[in-house]
Amino acid sequence: MFSRLRYYLTDYRVLAAIGIVSAAAVAWFGADGLRRTGLWLLALLAVAMLVAAAAWLARRLRARRAAQGIDRMVADDADRAVAHARPAAKADTEALRARMMEAVSAIKSSRIGVLKGKAALYELPWYVIIGNPAAGKSSAILNSGLKFPFGDSRGNVIQGIGGTRNCDWYFTTEGIVLDTAGRYSVSVEDRLEWLTFLDLLKKNRPRAPLNGILIAASIAEISGSKPEFAIELARSLRQRVQEITERLEVFAPVYVVFTKADLIAGFTEFFRGLDPGERENVWGATLPFEPDAQTDALGAFDAHFDELADGLKEMSLSQMAMQRGGQVSPGLLTLPLEFAAIKPALRTFIATLFEDNPYQFKPVFRGFYFTSALQEGHSVHYASERVSREFALQAPRDGVTEPSTTGHTAHFLKDLFRKVIFADRELVQQYSSPRRTRLRYAVFLGSVAALALVLGGWAWSYTTHRQLVENASRDLEQAVRVQDGRVDLQSRLQALSLLQDRLEQLARHRQSRGIASVLGMDQSGRIEQKLRDEYFHGMRQVMLAPTSARLETFLADVAAGGGLQEPASPGDQAPAQEATLYQEASPDDANDAYNALKTYLMLGNRGRVEQAHLAHQLTRFWRGWLEANRGQMSREEMARSAEKLLGFYVAQADDPAWPQLETRVALVSDTREALRQVMKGQPAIERVFAQIKARAATRFPTVTVAALVGEERNGEAIAGSYAISGAFSRRAWEDYVRAAFDEAAGSELSTTDWVLDTTEQSDLSLAGSPEHISRQLAALYKQEYAQEWQKFLQGVSVNRFEDFDTAVARMNSLGDPRNSPLRALLEAINEQTVWDNPAALRAAQGPGRSGFVAWFQRVVLRRAPSTLATEVDPDTGRAVQAPMGPVGKTFEGFARLMGTGDGPALIDSYFQTLGKLRSRLNAIRTEGEPGPGARRLMQDTLGNDGSELNAALALVDEQMLNGLDETQRNALRPLLLRPLTETFAALVAPTEAEINRVWAAQVYQPFRNGIGRQFPFDQAADVDAAPGDVAAIFGSSGAVAGFNRDALGALVIQRGNLLEPRRWAGMGITLSPELVSGYGDWVSGSAAGAGGQDTTIFQIQPAPAIGAVEYTLEIDGQAMRYRNTPPTWTTFQWPNPGQVPGAQLSVVTSDGRTVRIVDAPGSNGFVRLMEAARVESRPDSSSVTWSAEGISITVDMRITRRAGAASGSGEWQRGLQLPSTVAGDPGATATAAADADASMEEGA
Repeated sequence: MFSRLRYYLTDYRVLAAIGIVSAAAVAWFGADGLRRTGLWLLALLAVAMLVAAAAWLARRLRARRAAQGIDRMVADDADRAVAHARPAAKADTEALRARMMEAVSAIKSSRIGVLKGKAALYELPWYVIIGNPAAGKSSAILNSGLKFPFGDSRGNVIQGIGGTRNCDWYFTTEGIVLDTAGRYSVSVEDRLEWLTFLDLLKKNRPRAPLNGILIAASIAEISGSKPEFAIELARSLRQRVQEITERLEVFAPVYVVFTKADLIAGFTEFFRGLDPGERENVWGATLPFEPDAQTDALGAFDAHFDELADGLKEMSLSQMAMQRGGQVSPGLLTLPLEFAAIKPALRTFIATLFEDNPYQFKPVFRGFYFTSALQEGHSVHYASERVSREFALQAPRDGVTEPSTTGHTAHFLKDLFRKVIFADRELVQQYSSPRRTRLRYAVFLGSVAALALVLGGWAWSYTTHRQLVENASRDLEQAVRVQDGRVDLQSRLQALSLLQDRLEQLARHRQSRGIASVLGMDQSGRIEQKLRDEYFHGMRQVMLAPTSARLETFLADVAAGGGLQEPASPGDQAPAQEATLYQEASPDDANDAYNALKTYLMLGNRGRVEQAHLAHQLTRFWRGWLEANRGQMSREEMARSAEKLLGFYVAQADDPAWPQLETRVALVSDTREALRQVMKGQPAIERVFAQIKARAATRFPTVTVAALVGEERNGEAIAGSYAISGAFSRRAWEDYVRAAFDEAAGSELSTTDWVLDTTEQSDLSLAGSPEHISRQLAALYKQEYAQEWQKFLQGVSVNRFEDFDTAVARMNSLGDPRNSPLRALLEAINEQTVWDNPAALRAAQGPGRSGFVAWFQRVVLRRAPSTLATEVDPDTGRAVQAPMGPVGKTFEGFARLMGTGDGPALIDSYFQTLGKLRSRLNAIRTEGEPGPGARRLMQDTLGNDGSELNAALALVDEQMLNGLDETQRNALRPLLLRPLTETFAALVAPTEAEINRVWAAQVYQPFRNGIGRQFPFDQAADVDAAPGDVAAIFGSSGAVAGFNRDALGALVIQRGNLLEPRRWAGMGITLSPELVSGYGDWVSGSAAGAGGQDTTIFQIQPAPAIGAVEYTLEIDGQAMRYRNTPPTWTTFQWPNPGQVPGAQLSVVTSDGRTVRIVDAPGSNGFVRLMEAARVESRPDSSSVTWSAEGISITVDMRITRRAGAASGSGEWQRGLQLPSTVAGDPGATATAAADADASMEEGA
């Protein structure tokens, strides 16, 4: 290991790479940064080297122990054999033991022994060879040409002794081969000691007990015996392979060696001319090693055997060609035939050996080979004998036999062992039995589980937080790309929205604090800080800078104007505030000036921020700049983006990095002074009221849609553009404001106004009784409370449904009778406003409030029960129920919705109706294609035929809003109807797409594939459109009329032959201008009567022709022949029923040629005849001239009776091509049009 490490560290390429990396590190980190991280890098490198050294040492120790175990196994086995030997054989056994130890020593002193040391015996590949007795296993090994430790041939083998009596050990310097006894392969006796030896081998050589299995089979025995012998032998050998696999738990490659190939007739003569190098080559086929693949062993054997047989034939022909003219040995002809003849027997053996067996492991067939170790015995002539039997040839005379071949030259063995078998030493794979696997799991379960838990946790944490980093990086890159090359407002708002979405996700991640966040790899804090810095930087440029400039200009006007008026009381502000949600600030209005100064100071001191006030005022002063810079951005998109950014920005006021202004001290001082002069005359009660509001605003959270509904429950269903100060919430009224009013009414109150930097003492007891003062403060509070909640309600809306899928998803949420976010919002608004409606509050509390519910709220939740408002009757002195207050009166409609009365609450009926609509939408979605279902729902809605939309609309208008004043109706109706109108709007696009599909299938494609390619619709066509085909498309009973009746139906209003889309809530489908303008002609009677029987009668008078001696004019079977004789009038009628339709003008020239000037067959032939002519009108007739090829024919024509229906009836048909789509925006339907054209082309 250390020598290899020294080699790598001294290699110039490694040194160059280290130098480049070091230079890059210095350039990237800098000298200071590299110095700071240098110690950590060195420590990390030292730890890595220690771990690598420990692992190397452990592997060396484990290998040494295994090698020592092998040595002990061999030595102990030899010692036991000597100890238990018979006295007569003790000397031989001792000699065998000495030879075995000498063989081991010789191997350790070989090349591999020098490299591996004591582990040489362990590192050598081990193979086992099995086969039936006398199969030639030992001869093949001994004559293989391998290097043995001993010089004498019989000393190469150490015969089995002791526990290995059933096998011989062949020690070579390249590997060890275990030659099993032949009886072991075919019988089950005496196998216990062999299995014991395998167990010892598995124990002391666990990684690879064997590197391969050699199966030796004698060609003479397999081919010379019955097929049952080959099958039985293959089964026995298969069982031995199974035992080796199960005992040693390895998948080792199996090599099938067919021995004694020299007994095939002609072998010796055929290969006699091979040189020694050629005899060492491999004769056979090596297959891919694929343990897990389902290989076809028999197919591979057939293919490669045939290839070997073809090779023998080619060699035979080559050798005979070389010996042309001389004596050719019979073996050159015999061996190819005899080799092919033994294939069936070998094939049976292979098929049985490698057949699929669900109860056994399938051996890994690595290859099959043919070898010859010795040339002994008589060769066999299977093919020759078969030929003799078939042709009744005479057998040799008695006493005349073929001499046996003898020799000791090995063929095809040396390279087989060295280049194939020993070269495959790394192919063996381990197999773990279920028992051993369970044992291993039981031993290592604890440590592995703990390590896996730690590493898995780190990996999970790393993956999770790496994804966070990647997402944040992509968002930053996307924000840069959005603004690249653009300076418009839209791109900047989009970039800020991207950053805000990611910041909100990181905030949710931080709040969840999962396991991944505590494993030391959480980078969300740093990521969030980076994104927050970029976000705040962008907001400073986009919002803070223009808003602060507008505020400073406004405050400068306030300080310099001198026209400030005393602030109006809250009651006087009501009419103006009801007129519009947002009002432009006026420098002459003290309230506007005060609020502007307060906003300016908040932007300079985040500790003073009141979120509701800041959000409202920033909207007022930012809106003008946004409107001036929005460019092509729609006002709705701009408002939605600005609202989203502003809400998040204000909510981050607690962040120390929140961008603040450097306020201008002089401007603040001048503005305060101007306001103080005006505020001096402000009544004390208003100062106290403002002080209590400010304190309540800091104690209670801002009221938003998300706060009332919950972000998770709401999702993106409902949006709100207005936030209410926490001072105007029911909790603020019950927990602080009401008690503060009572306390202020009966004591002197010190009011500190941090905006104006003043402190005043206000004693309201001088203005009247405490009860009177408390009622005045409450009246002011309730009036402003109602105004704030009205503004909030005006800013609430259901988000748009972008498409049908969005509509289904949103309605699944909004239409849930119990968990709808819209229901939660309505209930929350009622909860926040019902406290000023005693009757509704008492009905809402019900009897349950005095039982377990009241006890649970009082004892467990520590909440004081809400008490009904009462007042003292001046006549009786008794406490009576207080009348409905301003808040209760303003939101009486909400109380009606939630009240049960004598039946179910109206809100329940409303959401039950939405639930039915939701079910209808889900049913449409389950159809797969939403078009047909969406069209049916639109038709039912527009036709007022059992539509859930109409039912919900009727419920809202006739029951829920009935009896409410105009103000409450205007506040509630848009909110309740928005889910219905958005659903209907989402139906339009799939309905239009479905209409276009029906149009294409019923009208457009039949037209384009039929009469659209015929005259007069295609002016260049040679074939006229048949009247019946025209009537199938046009006319009152044609496909166009059927399309209107079936596909459009209630979606349109038909006035005569004019179509107009029907509207629901101002929405409906859009019809193409081509359909609207052409529909009257397409379905009129003239459309179907284009080929009718109404005729036109006219007369023609010929005139002498230039360049012609005769011409003939034929119209629908009527002919006029003129030969330059005195002209007469000839009467024609068109069309002429019963005759062949068409028109033709033929001329006979002076040289006898016949020229056809016009040839127009078909019912429209006369029309094309007239189109080819030049017509000059006269008072009582017309002059018609045809010219061609220097010939000019002129006739006079006068009409005696014009057909009523035919008068101009076909003009609209000339060149008419129907539109591919008839509904929707042409741009949006371009794809549908392309699809329709493609379909027509396929149909054509």
